[in-house]
Amino acid sequence: MAADLAELREMIEAALPGAAVEVVDETGAGDHLRATVAAPQFGGLSRIDQHRLVKAAVKARFDDGQIHALSIRTALPAPSSAPAPSQRSDRDAPPLPRSEGAG
Repeated sequence: MAADLAELREMIEAALPGAAVEVVDETGAGDHLRATVAAPQFGGLSRIDQHRLVKAAVKARFDDGQIHALSIRTALPAPSSAPAPSQRSDRDAPPLPRSEGAG
């Protein structure tokens, strides 16, 4: 029985409120999946602890055999007030201090 990707996304979102979640089927068989999760709850946690939170959210699907393998990528959400890296330029950097005697 193949895992329901929408259900898995909802399970992760329920366990990690405010998370941005993407779940994809890597093989087409529905049992080897990849989850990409950006969640504020990951702040201060090691990568392994971040992955443990995600796996715990979908544990029921591992236990019932719907998921055989889950590749996980985690990150903190990007700050909403900061421009995306592609939008930054040297003009956004603070000015360099002037050295005395320069002129």
